[in-house]
Amino acid sequence: MEDKTKDSATLASAARPIETTSASTDTTPTTPTMPTTPTMAPRGTPPQQTARRRRLHPLWLAIGAAALFGLIFGVGNVVQGAGASATAPSAPSGESIEQTTINTIQKVDPSVVQIQARGPGPRGGVGSGEILTTSGYIVTNSHVVHGFTSYTVLLANGQQVPATLVGDVPSQDLAVLKISASNLTPIAIGDSSQTQVGEYAIAMGSPLGLEQSATTGIISALNREATEVVDGNKHTLKGMIQTSAPINPGNSGGALVNLKGELIGIPTLAAVDPSTGVAANGIGYAISSSTMETIVHQLSNGAA
Repeated sequence: MEDKTKDSATLASAARPIETTSASTDTTPTTPTMPTTPTMAPRGTPPQQTARRRRLHPLWLAIGAAALFGLIFGVGNVVQGAGASATAPSAPSGESIEQTTINTIQKVDPSVVQIQARGPGPRGGVGSGEILTTSGYIVTNSHVVHGFTSYTVLLANGQQVPATLVGDVPSQDLAVLKISASNLTPIAIGDSSQTQVGEYAIAMGSPLGLEQSATTGIISALNREATEVVDGNKHTLKGMIQTSAPINPGNSGGALVNLKGELIGIPTLAAVDPSTGVAANGIGYAISSSTMETIVHQLSNGAA
């Protein structure tokens, strides 16, 4: 359940070689009156050749050298480029990221629920949660259920099921509910210790009561501290994940998942600009999945 007095946070912290021969000195033969020794022409030159050999012009030599250089290095670059394209992965296209996002949301959606809390009196509120086991254990934020007396869980298929509060830890802002229903789809739990800054993230839940909603962003930072107030008591939450995926009232207790569809955090707080008291855009906090698993294990006596 989202209560603006509760959802406040402050930041603690690549031709073969050209063959050349030296041009021999050409002489024009004279006709002797009685030759005693036959004149020997250069090898490969017809006898009595009188034409003068042409020297290679320096310009043609330069052009030939340039062509050879370009050919050698051009082939080298082509080979190198082919090798690189065969080993280096190409950047994902926008279309592939879009399809991955769609697939992830469709995978996670059945595991995300809306939690409606009521009483005493006319008091009430709405938050989010995730199904952890086929037996009906659900995790959410403490401030979604704290101080209320009755709870209803709205499943992704539209079914409403009454819930029982199993345990509530305000200092860690986590709570566990239990429902009895069939065909439940537990969410996959990821290892939040492997989460990296810059990783894509999707926040799923019921912002402003709009069930089965999703927003996208990235992991902005890790190991943040944030403070919230519950029943007049300040609680500092440590080791939190900062994300740019928008977190709005009603997202609390929902799912922050990676593109594998694994739960890496529980969206809990949106940062507030201390100078204006207004929620800061793109700065939200989620309790890490590793912290969540520890608390839920304790609250459920190992059942979840």
